[in-house]
Amino acid sequence: MIPFKKDNLNRVSDSEMIEIYNKIKTPVKRGAVMKWENDFTDSPTVFKKDGVYYMYFIAISKDCSVSGYETHIASSTDLINWEYLGPIFRRNELNHWDSKQCAGYAAFKDILFDGTNELNEVNGKYYISYLAGNSDGYEPDPLYMGLAKSDDPTVPDSFLRFEDPILKPEDPDSREMETKTLYKSCLFKDILGVTGYPYVNIYNGKAQDSTERIFLAVSNNGENWERYGDSHVLDMKEIDPNTRITGDPQIVCIGDVYVMFFFHCTAGKGAYNTFACSRDLINWKVWDGAPLVEPTESWENVHAHKPWFVRHNGVNYHFYCAVNENNERFIAVATSV
Repeated sequence: MIPFKKDNLNRVSDSEMIEIYNKIKTPVKRGAVMKWENDFTDSPTVFKKDGVYYMYFIAISKDCSVSGYETHIASSTDLINWEYLGPIFRRNELNHWDSKQCAGYAAFKDILFDGTNELNEVNGKYYISYLAGNSDGYEPDPLYMGLAKSDDPTVPDSFLRFEDPILKPEDPDSREMETKTLYKSCLFKDILGVTGYPYVNIYNGKAQDSTERIFLAVSNNGENWERYGDSHVLDMKEIDPNTRITGDPQIVCIGDVYVMFFFHCTAGKGAYNTFACSRDLINWKVWDGAPLVEPTESWENVHAHKPWFVRHNGVNYHFYCAVNENNERFIAVATSV
């Protein structure tokens, strides 16, 4: 475990939070963009390559007891209409640590607010981090963190998985509140240089009491990862004692501020997406205003959560997972105009 780097940076002010909210808000609900009849679709990560947008997303049979997460890819030229291309990761019968659960997320995307949205090559390759496990069901414990690489991130079934997990809940340096399961990871370049390491991994992990918090790991080469700090960096339970999940972080950089999109879920209430800001990736100021996306429509009257933010041609696109009481779970988008 690597100690947190000493913070000599200014905290984000209230006025800066309001300014950032006005830059990233997406009040216009556009509805479903990836919805399947027999499967739940979930956890979109969107990037651009050669003028085309691509979405990695995960799917699981609605009969979750005999299924598990798989990863797929779709393409779009307008970020609204998507064409399915094929699978990235399929479940298999190899009885391996990642045979039954393989939920993938785009890694090392350009995180600048008005950036290219393209993936950065690392070591001459493109990477996907993924949630992994070897049991059927909906997110069965334990889950591990895997990594895979490819010469072309847009080619279905082209990624070579690493032989071993990059992080496990039972690792010797695993922090107290992440010893049950590791969930979604977002790998990115520390372009502000605040950690002292070129690459950062931000993810949510689950404690033995099944509450989830957000943690950091760092790397010199993008493949070998060490935990950063002796504790979590964000836990909404410190603000709302009824919090169950602080999860699914994504990082966007606006000026000299890192913006973390994430979702918050409390017992008995619908999950929603909000954000927090930091100059050091350790000390986060949470937005205390209206959620960025919350369940407001009949087709998403249970949850509106699991964010992925893209800015294209001056327009914000906030992809998320919509859940309703009709047993539907699918990917939707909200926009700024």
